[in-house]
Amino acid sequence: MPASKPLTRLKSTLKSKKSSAEKVAVITELAPDLPDEAITVMDDALGDADLLLQVGIMDAYYEMTGDNFHEQDLERILSDAKSMGDEGEETYMAARVALGRINGLSMDSLDEWGDGQIEITARAQRRRASGRRRPVVDESITVIIHGTFASNGKWWRPGGDFFEYVKKDLGRNDIYGQTDQFKWSGRNRDRKRRQAASALQSWLKAHPSKEVNIFAHSHGANVAMLSTHKNVFIDRLIMLSPPVRKDYFAKWSNVGAAHNIQASFDAVVAIARGGQWFNLSQVKETKLKASGHSASHDPEVWRKEKLANVIGIPW
Repeated sequence: MPASKPLTRLKSTLKSKKSSAEKVAVITELAPDLPDEAITVMDDALGDADLLLQVGIMDAYYEMTGDNFHEQDLERILSDAKSMGDEGEETYMAARVALGRINGLSMDSLDEWGDGQIEITARAQRRRASGRRRPVVDESITVIIHGTFASNGKWWRPGGDFFEYVKKDLGRNDIYGQTDQFKWSGRNRDRKRRQAASALQSWLKAHPSKEVNIFAHSHGANVAMLSTHKNVFIDRLIMLSPPVRKDYFAKWSNVGAAHNIQASFDAVVAIARGGQWFNLSQVKETKLKASGHSASHDPEVWRKEKLANVIGIPW
């Protein structure tokens, strides 16, 4: 492809009215083919860019040059995004991935860099569960599982916007929100996700139910899928923006119904070079009109795009 074509597309994308997530997806795609002249174009765009787009531009700069010139800027953005809570989740995750790449870390070892979140191990989950006796098996239980770097997020907890949406708008009064609500480390390593799958198996065993429904965001969906290889049966698995990897595919005979809900453009998945689609008969896939890694757990997106109908509510 002539060098002028990627550069022309970059310029038109930066000037367009596309969302930041859409722009980041395009920039990430173009980065390996951009000529040196693109650096000036991207530098000019940084001044007016929001934090997410800044991350995408800085990540593309490193992809092109191998120069860690923007490392401190990314660290600042990471700190700013973290202080924004749920609203900064997508930018925070994108900045973590970009910084991890600059520091020479693989996608599965990013937790070695950063703010060191507390690990919730399978043993800890069993210890919590052992102090809570449940004399009867519930008819059904609905569980929300957070994704990478989101263990301290609010959206998936009682009082959080998506938790309350699932409970009130979707009518899932069985949604679990007690103090021993399932939680995993959220660390971006394969080993941590597999440990979390074992923890989920133990947690569900301690909270027995005839019917298990799970809403799982990002790598939380992969945690849920991995648990099906440990004799966990999930009646309905609603996956929200999962990074699709074949090595995390579920044991589909242990899943009653599976949905994959993905944003039209996902900057986090794009920067991580991940996939969005399963292309399997066992998974019903839905592409949102909305963009962004957090769009799939945004109640307003769910209302606007009638996702309750997509997943067949009421159950």
